[in-house]
Amino acid sequence: MTLTRALRTLLACLLALSGAAGAHSLTFSQVDVHLDVDATQLTVTLPSAALTHDRAALPTGTTTASLQAAPLSSPVTQALTRLVTARLHIRAGTQSLPLTVTAARPAGENVTVILTAPAARGTVTVQSNLFPDDTLHKTFLNLYRGQTLAGQYALDRTQTTATLDAPREATTQVVLTFIREGVRHIFIGPDHILFVLALVLLGGRPRTQVRIVTAFTAAHSVTLALATLNAVQLPSRLVESVIALSIVVVGLHDLRVLRRAAPEGTGATRDPRAALAFGFGLIHGFGFASVLREQTLPPQAVAWSLAAFNVGVELGQLCILLAAGAALHLLRRAARPPVTRTSLRVAATLITATGGVWLAQRALGV
Repeated sequence: MTLTRALRTLLACLLALSGAAGAHSLTFSQVDVHLDVDATQLTVTLPSAALTHDRAALPTGTTTASLQAAPLSSPVTQALTRLVTARLHIRAGTQSLPLTVTAARPAGENVTVILTAPAARGTVTVQSNLFPDDTLHKTFLNLYRGQTLAGQYALDRTQTTATLDAPREATTQVVLTFIREGVRHIFIGPDHILFVLALVLLGGRPRTQVRIVTAFTAAHSVTLALATLNAVQLPSRLVESVIALSIVVVGLHDLRVLRRAAPEGTGATRDPRAALAFGFGLIHGFGFASVLREQTLPPQAVAWSLAAFNVGVELGQLCILLAAGAALHLLRRAARPPVTRTSLRVAATLITATGGVWLAQRALGV
Protein backbone atom coordinates (compact mmCIF):
# COMPACT_ATOMS: atom_id res chain seq x y z
CA MET A 1 0.00 0.00 0.00
CA THR A 2 1.42 3.38 -1.00
CA LEU A 3 1.63 6.28 1.43
CA THR A 4 -1.17 8.10 -0.45
CA ARG A 5 -3.49 5.13 -0.24
CA ALA A 6 -2.66 4.67 3.43
CA LEU A 7 -3.52 8.30 4.17
CA ARG A 8 -6.79 8.00 2.25
CA THR A 9 -7.69 4.89 4.24
CA LEU A 10 -6.89 6.67 7.53
CA LEU A 11 -9.05 9.65 6.51
CA ALA A 12 -11.96 7.38 5.61
CA CYS A 13 -11.70 5.60 8.97
CA LEU A 14 -11.65 8.87 10.91
CA LEU A 15 -14.67 10.21 9.02
CA ALA A 16 -16.53 6.97 9.70
CA LEU A 17 -15.70 7.25 13.39
CA SER A 18 -16.97 10.83 13.43
CA GLY A 19 -20.27 9.78 11.92
CA ALA A 20 -20.61 6.85 14.30
CA ALA A 21 -20.03 9.04 17.34
CA GLY A 22 -22.50 11.72 16.36
CA ALA A 23 -25.24 9.65 14.73
CA HIS A 24 -26.46 7.43 17.53
CA SER A 25 -26.28 7.49 21.30
CA LEU A 26 -26.12 4.32 23.35
CA THR A 27 -29.18 3.32 25.37
CA PHE A 28 -29.51 0.74 28.13
CA SER A 29 -32.41 -1.11 29.69
CA GLN A 30 -32.42 -2.90 33.01
CA VAL A 31 -34.40 -5.94 34.12
CA ASP A 32 -34.45 -6.95 37.81
CA VAL A 33 -35.91 -10.38 38.50
CA HIS A 34 -36.61 -11.35 42.14
CA LEU A 35 -37.16 -15.08 42.58
CA ASP A 36 -39.18 -15.26 45.80
CA VAL A 37 -40.74 -18.29 47.43
CA ASP A 38 -44.33 -17.36 46.59
CA ALA A 39 -43.94 -15.37 43.37
CA THR A 40 -41.56 -13.86 40.84
CA GLN A 41 -41.30 -10.07 40.76
CA LEU A 42 -39.88 -8.19 37.76
CA THR A 43 -38.94 -4.53 37.35
CA VAL A 44 -38.15 -3.40 33.81
CA THR A 45 -36.53 0.01 33.24
CA LEU A 46 -36.83 1.27 29.65
CA PRO A 47 -35.07 4.43 28.37
CA SER A 48 -37.45 6.96 26.85
CA ALA A 49 -34.94 7.66 24.06
CA ALA A 50 -35.05 4.03 22.91
CA LEU A 51 -38.84 3.90 23.13
CA THR A 52 -39.37 7.00 20.99
CA HIS A 53 -36.94 5.69 18.35
CA ASP A 54 -38.80 2.37 18.11
CA ARG A 55 -41.71 3.22 15.82
CA ALA A 56 -43.56 -0.01 16.63
CA ALA A 57 -43.28 0.44 20.40
CA LEU A 58 -45.64 3.35 21.18
CA PRO A 59 -48.68 5.12 19.72
CA THR A 60 -47.98 7.64 16.98
CA GLY A 61 -47.12 11.07 18.35
CA THR A 62 -45.69 9.85 21.65
CA THR A 63 -42.75 12.05 22.71
CA THR A 64 -40.09 11.93 25.39
CA ALA A 65 -41.97 14.66 27.27
CA SER A 66 -45.20 12.64 27.31
CA LEU A 67 -43.30 9.64 28.70
CA GLN A 68 -42.06 11.78 31.60
CA ALA A 69 -45.52 13.01 32.58
CA ALA A 70 -47.40 11.08 35.28
CA PRO A 71 -49.67 9.30 35.01
CA LEU A 72 -49.00 7.68 31.66
CA SER A 73 -51.90 7.66 29.26
CA SER A 74 -53.91 4.46 28.81
CA PRO A 75 -52.76 3.91 25.18
CA VAL A 76 -49.11 4.30 26.23
CA THR A 77 -49.56 1.92 29.17
CA GLN A 78 -51.19 -0.65 26.90
CA ALA A 79 -48.40 -0.29 24.36
CA LEU A 80 -45.74 -0.76 27.06
CA THR A 81 -47.58 -3.86 28.29
CA ARG A 82 -47.58 -5.35 24.78
CA LEU A 83 -43.92 -4.51 24.25
CA VAL A 84 -42.64 -6.02 27.49
CA THR A 85 -44.78 -9.17 27.46
CA ALA A 86 -43.89 -9.83 23.79
CA ARG A 87 -40.15 -9.23 24.11
CA LEU A 88 -39.40 -10.51 27.63
CA HIS A 89 -39.88 -14.16 28.60
CA ILE A 90 -39.01 -16.20 31.67
CA ARG A 91 -38.95 -19.99 32.02
CA ALA A 92 -38.54 -22.27 35.00
CA GLY A 93 -37.19 -25.55 33.66
CA THR A 94 -39.27 -26.17 30.53
CA GLN A 95 -42.29 -24.21 31.79
CA SER A 96 -42.91 -20.69 30.50
CA LEU A 97 -44.16 -18.36 33.24
CA PRO A 98 -47.00 -15.96 32.32
CA LEU A 99 -46.18 -12.30 32.95
CA THR A 100 -48.71 -9.82 34.31
CA VAL A 101 -48.07 -6.07 34.20
CA THR A 102 -49.19 -4.41 37.45
CA ALA A 103 -47.88 -0.86 36.91
CA ALA A 104 -46.15 1.42 34.42
CA ARG A 105 -44.85 4.84 35.42
CA PRO A 106 -42.29 7.46 34.39
CA ALA A 107 -38.93 7.52 36.17
CA GLY A 108 -36.96 10.55 35.02
CA GLU A 109 -35.56 9.82 31.58
CA ASN A 110 -36.83 6.23 31.81
CA VAL A 111 -40.11 4.36 32.12
CA THR A 112 -40.51 1.63 34.74
CA VAL A 113 -42.79 -1.37 34.17
CA ILE A 114 -43.62 -3.68 37.11
CA LEU A 115 -44.62 -7.29 36.44
CA THR A 116 -45.42 -10.42 38.42
CA ALA A 117 -45.23 -14.10 37.53
CA PRO A 118 -45.73 -17.42 39.37
CA ALA A 119 -42.94 -18.70 41.58
CA ALA A 120 -40.03 -20.28 39.69
CA ARG A 121 -38.47 -23.60 40.60
CA GLY A 122 -35.18 -25.07 39.41
CA THR A 123 -33.18 -23.59 36.54
CA VAL A 124 -34.41 -20.17 35.47
CA THR A 125 -33.98 -18.86 31.92
CA VAL A 126 -34.67 -15.25 30.95
CA GLN A 127 -34.95 -14.20 27.32
CA SER A 128 -34.93 -10.48 26.58
CA ASN A 129 -34.76 -8.61 23.28
CA LEU A 130 -36.49 -5.36 24.19
CA PHE A 131 -35.31 -3.28 21.22
CA PRO A 132 -34.43 -5.75 18.45
CA ASP A 133 -33.84 -3.08 15.79
CA ASP A 134 -31.25 -1.20 17.86
CA THR A 135 -27.87 -2.81 17.18
CA LEU A 136 -26.15 -1.04 20.11
CA HIS A 137 -28.84 -1.40 22.78
CA LYS A 138 -27.92 -3.44 25.86
CA THR A 139 -30.10 -4.90 28.60
CA PHE A 140 -28.54 -5.42 32.01
CA LEU A 141 -30.20 -8.34 33.78
CA ASN A 142 -29.99 -8.84 37.54
CA LEU A 143 -31.35 -12.10 38.99
CA TYR A 144 -31.99 -12.32 42.73
CA ARG A 145 -32.92 -15.21 44.99
CA GLY A 146 -34.77 -13.31 47.68
CA GLN A 147 -32.57 -10.29 48.39
CA THR A 148 -29.31 -11.99 47.34
CA LEU A 149 -27.83 -11.32 43.93
CA ALA A 150 -27.52 -14.69 42.20
CA GLY A 151 -26.61 -13.71 38.65
CA GLN A 152 -25.84 -10.68 36.52
CA TYR A 153 -25.75 -10.56 32.74
CA ALA A 154 -25.52 -8.15 29.77
CA LEU A 155 -27.88 -9.04 26.91
CA ASP A 156 -28.16 -7.65 23.38
CA ARG A 157 -29.63 -8.69 20.03
CA THR A 158 -26.91 -11.34 19.54
CA GLN A 159 -27.09 -12.69 23.09
CA THR A 160 -30.71 -12.61 24.24
CA THR A 161 -30.79 -15.43 26.80
CA ALA A 162 -29.35 -15.91 30.28
CA THR A 163 -29.68 -19.03 32.43
CA LEU A 164 -29.18 -19.17 36.18
CA ASP A 165 -27.95 -22.62 37.21
CA ALA A 166 -26.89 -21.92 40.79
CA PRO A 167 -26.17 -18.89 43.00
CA ARG A 168 -22.52 -19.87 43.47
CA GLU A 169 -21.83 -18.92 39.84
CA ALA A 170 -22.86 -15.30 40.34
CA THR A 171 -19.44 -13.83 41.16
CA THR A 172 -17.76 -15.50 38.19
CA GLN A 173 -20.58 -14.39 35.92
CA VAL A 174 -20.37 -10.79 37.13
CA VAL A 175 -16.60 -10.68 36.52
CA LEU A 176 -16.81 -12.18 33.01
CA THR A 177 -19.77 -10.01 32.05
CA PHE A 178 -18.14 -6.74 33.02
CA ILE A 179 -14.73 -7.59 31.59
CA ARG A 180 -16.49 -8.08 28.25
CA GLU A 181 -18.41 -4.82 28.74
CA GLY A 182 -15.19 -2.92 29.50
CA VAL A 183 -13.49 -4.19 26.35
CA ARG A 184 -16.60 -3.50 24.29
CA HIS A 185 -16.95 0.03 25.66
CA ILE A 186 -13.46 0.89 24.45
CA PHE A 187 -14.03 -0.42 20.93
CA ILE A 188 -17.41 1.30 20.46
CA GLY A 189 -16.01 4.57 21.87
CA PRO A 190 -14.11 6.23 19.00
CA ASP A 191 -13.40 9.31 21.13
CA HIS A 192 -11.49 7.24 23.70
CA ILE A 193 -9.60 5.50 20.89
CA LEU A 194 -8.54 8.77 19.25
CA PHE A 195 -7.40 10.22 22.59
CA VAL A 196 -5.16 7.20 23.23
CA LEU A 197 -3.80 7.36 19.66
CA ALA A 198 -3.04 11.07 20.05
CA LEU A 199 -1.14 10.36 23.27
CA VAL A 200 1.15 7.76 21.67
CA LEU A 201 1.47 9.27 18.19
CA LEU A 202 4.81 10.95 18.99
CA GLY A 203 6.36 7.73 20.23
CA GLY A 204 9.22 8.11 22.69
CA ARG A 205 11.19 5.91 25.02
CA PRO A 206 9.45 2.88 26.59
CA ARG A 207 9.70 4.54 30.02
CA THR A 208 7.90 7.60 28.65
CA GLN A 209 5.15 5.49 27.11
CA VAL A 210 4.66 3.56 30.35
CA ARG A 211 4.43 6.83 32.31
CA ILE A 212 1.75 8.17 29.92
CA VAL A 213 -0.35 5.02 30.01
CA THR A 214 0.00 4.70 33.81
CA ALA A 215 -1.12 8.31 34.31
CA PHE A 216 -4.19 7.81 32.13
CA THR A 217 -5.08 4.52 33.82
CA ALA A 218 -4.69 5.91 37.34
CA ALA A 219 -6.81 8.98 36.57
CA HIS A 220 -9.74 7.31 34.85
CA SER A 221 -9.80 4.50 37.43
CA VAL A 222 -10.37 7.03 40.21
CA THR A 223 -13.26 8.88 38.58
CA LEU A 224 -14.75 5.65 37.22
CA ALA A 225 -15.06 4.42 40.81
CA LEU A 226 -16.34 7.76 42.15
CA ALA A 227 -18.97 8.09 39.43
CA THR A 228 -20.13 4.49 39.73
CA LEU A 229 -20.52 4.86 43.50
CA ASN A 230 -22.40 8.17 42.94
CA ALA A 231 -19.83 10.04 45.02
CA VAL A 232 -19.26 12.55 42.20
CA GLN A 233 -21.55 13.33 39.27
CA LEU A 234 -21.01 15.64 36.28
CA PRO A 235 -23.47 16.54 33.49
CA SER A 236 -23.07 14.11 30.60
CA ARG A 237 -22.96 16.94 28.05
CA LEU A 238 -20.05 18.55 29.89
CA VAL A 239 -18.20 15.24 30.15
CA GLU A 240 -18.63 14.38 26.46
CA SER A 241 -17.60 17.90 25.40
CA VAL A 242 -14.42 17.85 27.50
CA ILE A 243 -13.55 14.39 26.16
CA ALA A 244 -13.73 15.85 22.64
CA LEU A 245 -11.67 18.83 23.81
CA SER A 246 -9.00 16.46 25.14
CA ILE A 247 -8.52 15.05 21.64
CA VAL A 248 -8.11 18.56 20.23
CA VAL A 249 -5.61 19.64 22.90
CA VAL A 250 -3.38 16.57 22.59
CA GLY A 251 -3.65 16.67 18.79
CA LEU A 252 -2.52 20.32 18.73
CA HIS A 253 0.37 19.43 21.03
CA ASP A 254 1.41 16.68 18.61
CA LEU A 255 1.30 19.10 15.68
CA ARG A 256 3.36 21.69 17.54
CA VAL A 257 6.05 19.13 18.36
CA LEU A 258 6.07 17.65 14.86
CA ARG A 259 6.68 21.07 13.32
CA ARG A 260 9.90 21.66 15.26
CA ALA A 261 11.32 18.26 16.26
CA ALA A 262 11.70 14.64 15.29
CA PRO A 263 8.55 12.59 15.97
CA GLU A 264 10.20 10.38 18.57
CA GLY A 265 10.22 13.00 21.29
CA THR A 266 9.88 16.60 22.33
CA GLY A 267 13.55 17.47 22.37
CA ALA A 268 14.78 19.50 25.32
CA THR A 269 11.28 20.66 26.16
CA ARG A 270 9.53 18.80 28.93
CA ASP A 271 7.07 16.24 27.61
CA PRO A 272 3.60 17.17 28.97
CA ARG A 273 1.78 14.09 27.68
CA ALA A 274 1.71 12.29 31.03
CA ALA A 275 0.18 15.38 32.67
CA LEU A 276 -2.36 15.68 29.85
CA ALA A 277 -3.14 11.97 30.14
CA PHE A 278 -3.79 12.30 33.86
CA GLY A 279 -5.77 15.54 33.70
CA PHE A 280 -8.06 14.51 30.88
CA GLY A 281 -8.09 10.90 32.12
CA LEU A 282 -10.12 12.13 35.10
CA ILE A 283 -12.86 13.23 32.68
CA HIS A 284 -12.61 10.09 30.55
CA GLY A 285 -13.32 8.10 33.71
CA PHE A 286 -16.75 9.74 33.92
CA GLY A 287 -17.30 8.71 30.31
CA PHE A 288 -16.35 5.10 31.06
CA ALA A 289 -18.77 5.14 34.01
CA SER A 290 -21.76 5.82 31.73
CA VAL A 291 -22.35 2.08 31.29
CA LEU A 292 -22.13 1.23 34.98
CA ARG A 293 -24.32 4.17 36.02
CA GLU A 294 -27.17 2.70 34.01
CA GLN A 295 -27.47 -0.01 36.66
CA THR A 296 -28.53 0.17 40.26
CA LEU A 297 -26.07 -2.40 41.55
CA PRO A 298 -26.55 -4.13 44.91
CA PRO A 299 -23.75 -3.38 47.39
CA GLN A 300 -22.33 -6.90 47.13
CA ALA A 301 -21.90 -6.63 43.36
CA VAL A 302 -20.47 -3.12 42.99
CA ALA A 303 -16.84 -3.97 43.79
CA TRP A 304 -16.75 -6.98 41.47
CA SER A 305 -18.45 -5.26 38.54
CA LEU A 306 -16.34 -2.10 38.94
CA ALA A 307 -13.04 -3.99 39.11
CA ALA A 308 -13.94 -6.28 36.21
CA PHE A 309 -15.12 -3.40 34.01
CA ASN A 310 -11.88 -1.53 34.67
CA VAL A 311 -9.86 -4.63 33.74
CA GLY A 312 -11.84 -4.85 30.50
CA VAL A 313 -11.13 -1.18 29.72
CA GLU A 314 -7.41 -1.75 30.27
CA LEU A 315 -7.41 -4.83 28.04
CA GLY A 316 -9.10 -2.84 25.30
CA GLN A 317 -6.58 -0.01 25.66
CA LEU A 318 -3.71 -2.48 25.56
CA CYS A 319 -4.96 -3.88 22.25
CA ILE A 320 -5.09 -0.36 20.80
CA LEU A 321 -1.62 0.54 22.11
CA LEU A 322 -0.05 -2.65 20.75
CA ALA A 323 -1.63 -2.13 17.32
CA ALA A 324 -0.65 1.55 17.20
CA GLY A 325 2.88 0.84 18.42
CA ALA A 326 3.39 -1.85 15.78
CA ALA A 327 2.09 0.45 13.02
CA LEU A 328 4.33 3.35 14.08
CA HIS A 329 7.35 1.07 14.34
CA LEU A 330 6.78 -0.25 10.82
CA LEU A 331 6.30 3.29 9.49
CA ARG A 332 9.61 4.48 10.98
CA ARG A 333 11.49 1.46 9.66
CA ALA A 334 9.96 1.50 6.16
CA ALA A 335 9.94 5.26 5.44
CA ARG A 336 12.55 7.99 5.47
CA PRO A 337 12.34 10.52 8.35
CA PRO A 338 10.77 13.31 6.25
CA VAL A 339 8.05 10.92 5.03
CA THR A 340 7.48 9.69 8.57
CA ARG A 341 7.07 13.23 9.93
CA THR A 342 4.70 14.15 7.10
CA SER A 343 2.60 11.05 7.75
CA LEU A 344 2.42 11.80 11.46
CA ARG A 345 1.47 15.43 10.80
CA VAL A 346 -1.38 14.29 8.55
CA ALA A 347 -2.56 11.79 11.18
CA ALA A 348 -2.36 14.43 13.95
CA THR A 349 -4.27 16.91 11.77
CA LEU A 350 -7.05 14.41 11.10
CA ILE A 351 -7.28 13.46 14.78
CA THR A 352 -7.44 17.13 15.83
CA ALA A 353 -10.05 17.97 13.18
CA THR A 354 -12.22 15.02 14.19
CA GLY A 355 -12.04 16.05 17.84
CA GLY A 356 -12.98 19.59 16.83
CA VAL A 357 -16.07 18.37 14.96
CA TRP A 358 -17.16 16.33 17.98
CA LEU A 359 -16.52 19.27 20.31
CA ALA A 360 -18.77 21.53 18.21
CA GLN A 361 -21.49 18.86 18.02
CA ARG A 362 -21.49 18.15 21.74
CA ALA A 363 -20.99 21.66 23.09
CA LEU A 364 -23.59 23.21 20.77
CA GLY A 365 -25.97 20.27 20.82
CA VAL A 366 -26.00 19.85 17.05
